[in-house]
Amino acid sequence: MATISSSSSTFMGNALGPNTSGCFDWVLSDLDADNAFGLVITDANTVTSGYVQGYYVSMTTTGAYSTGNTQINAIAVDMFLGGTLACEAEALYIYLAASGTPTTTSANINGINIYIDDLGGNPSRVSGIQIHWADDGTGSTAFIYARMEGASPACISFIEKGGTAASNPTYLLTTNSAATAAGWIRTYTVGDAATLALACNINGTVYNIPMVVDSCG
Repeated sequence: MATISSSSSTFMGNALGPNTSGCFDWVLSDLDADNAFGLVITDANTVTSGYVQGYYVSMTTTGAYSTGNTQINAIAVDMFLGGTLACEAEALYIYLAASGTPTTTSANINGINIYIDDLGGNPSRVSGIQIHWADDGTGSTAFIYARMEGASPACISFIEKGGTAASNPTYLLTTNSAATAAGWIRTYTVGDAATLALACNINGTVYNIPMVVDSCG
């Protein structure tokens, strides 16, 4: 294991930049199509409990953290886009694929799995995922909060709510916008006829949400 001391100025031929905590940032430039840091793992063990993990962070806080600009992040990415972009750009990219012919009949496979334990107290908000968007309005027709795309049409449900019936959310949707005819809220006329419906599987029973052809203002 390599050890970086406070007197070090380079590591593996790359410059080290001191940060405000007295540690060092690894400073790279002109990376080209390559990895700044690569971790290649193979495993063929029989594991019956515990976690097989390629990268792990354990972070425990006991201090006092104020509101405003303070954030506590176990993992953080700052990505600044410049130059000429005609490609995909993601601050985080996850690729999940099969190795050989795996047996997955009893597996629960997720691209991202977020587990939030009982935090106690009374937080103002607890979210599995929060999207915080600073939008200047330019090119707003391209802004989408969530998008699903894939080569395979074999999806059984767009969104699935697991757990028991008692744990159903109180509302399907909550918004801070006023209930006025603007944006996705339209003025509805009772006489408008539904021509299609959205199918919802509620604990094994299919219910339909009527869809009315857009004649609203």
